[in-house]
Amino acid sequence: MKIISFFTTIFQVIFSLATALSLSLPGSANVEASFKAKNPDELIMSFSLVSDVHVETNASSNYKQFVKLLKGIKGGENTDAAIFLGDNVMNGQGLESYFFYTAVKKIDPAKENLVVLGNHDVGNGTGDYNKLSQRFLRFNSEYLDNPIEKTYYYKVINGCYMIFLATEDMTVNTAYITEEQYDWLSSLLAEADKASAPIFVFNHHPIFMVEQDQYALADLLNDYKNLIYFNGHTHMPLDEYSFWLRGGVNTVYLPRSIGASYPDGDGVVVEVYPNEVVIRCRNFINGTWLEIPEQTYSLDI
Repeated sequence: MKIISFFTTIFQVIFSLATALSLSLPGSANVEASFKAKNPDELIMSFSLVSDVHVETNASSNYKQFVKLLKGIKGGENTDAAIFLGDNVMNGQGLESYFFYTAVKKIDPAKENLVVLGNHDVGNGTGDYNKLSQRFLRFNSEYLDNPIEKTYYYKVINGCYMIFLATEDMTVNTAYITEEQYDWLSSLLAEADKASAPIFVFNHHPIFMVEQDQYALADLLNDYKNLIYFNGHTHMPLDEYSFWLRGGVNTVYLPRSIGASYPDGDGVVVEVYPNEVVIRCRNFINGTWLEIPEQTYSLDI
């Protein structure tokens, strides 16, 4: 065990140095990093959201892009949280996780840095789920100061419930959600509904891509009118068709933010105001707002 601990420490030092080097490279500078909310004086809270960054040890160019992405998110002057919507690494390897979490810790893009578990994070159908999910819990605690007991969890930020779901088995294209997680979610939604604020639910998989019953999750969520569901996984490009009403639930599909055929860096900025939620599409690497109509969701509270 001491030998393993020694090599783990060595790896951590190497990855910290690699991240520091990436941050110092001339090419890591963003064109325009700073951005503000539409109406800062009325803003209740705001978060930036990206997905499927797929950090990989043998893809240094993607890692450099990831560093730029984090710096772009950090430019948000009103950002309360940065959320990573799963498939944070490519192969579920420990080295990849060190790269991902070290970069997020070093750059620290937001007040809260919150991570969702994706299928690639636990080996994409080939790994040991129990072992890799425990590593997910440990890294979130050690690197991001987010001590969570289960892969699914929640946070309350400025009165808004942020609920993070997770597959609980070695699945690839579907989420395996246990009865225990459904019971937890049902109770939490009832609690959140009393808060007179929007509810945000994050899951790597789309709302109908559930292992046991494809409609179960949507049936539970559509009872709550001020709820928005965010997912990644599909690698669909970000455009006006990323915003759907699925099973009666407002749903947002996030693209692959790094390493796709379309430009790296795409994600969304979500802004909560007293009577509405506004979602704006942004390329965090280029520092530009995308020419995609912003989405406005009226709140009934």
